[in-house]
Amino acid sequence: MNWFQEIAANPHIEVALLIDGGGRLVATSQEANTQVRRAATMIRAAEMLARGLAAEFGRGAVTLLQITTAEGHLLVMPVGGAHYLILLTQRGAPLELLRTYLSRLLEDLPEAEIAAASQNLPYSPWDELSVDDLFNALSEWLHNGGDSRT
Repeated sequence: MNWFQEIAANPHIEVALLIDGGGRLVATSQEANTQVRRAATMIRAAEMLARGLAAEFGRGAVTLLQITTAEGHLLVMPVGGAHYLILLTQRGAPLELLRTYLSRLLEDLPEAEIAAASQNLPYSPWDELSVDDLFNALSEWLHNGGDSRT
């Protein structure tokens, strides 16, 4: 079993996604539908925003982005130099145990093993969406006041 399959088999993880630095879906534990591809791109943009905020406040590199909702948690972790692992968990998942488990599993994972998790997913138009363009548009929108009405 490779590292991605091991993560996807964890009983506390409902969905596991692996995306590349451009926000393109590389591997998934569920069907690679349009919603999953769109979410992967959006999450990559959120990770870029988190990284920018961490740098602005001088807090170092982002090791985990956590979004908690009424239904559960969304965790984003960098894997190697050019990939990100996205996990959806239940609300009651033991997050500290998961984080420790993931940190140990992903620590010093060779790029060749990360790339080996690729599932050669079929092409989707979402693969062409530029995360940088999305992030730049979001930044410009925020600098212009977002949706505030004047």
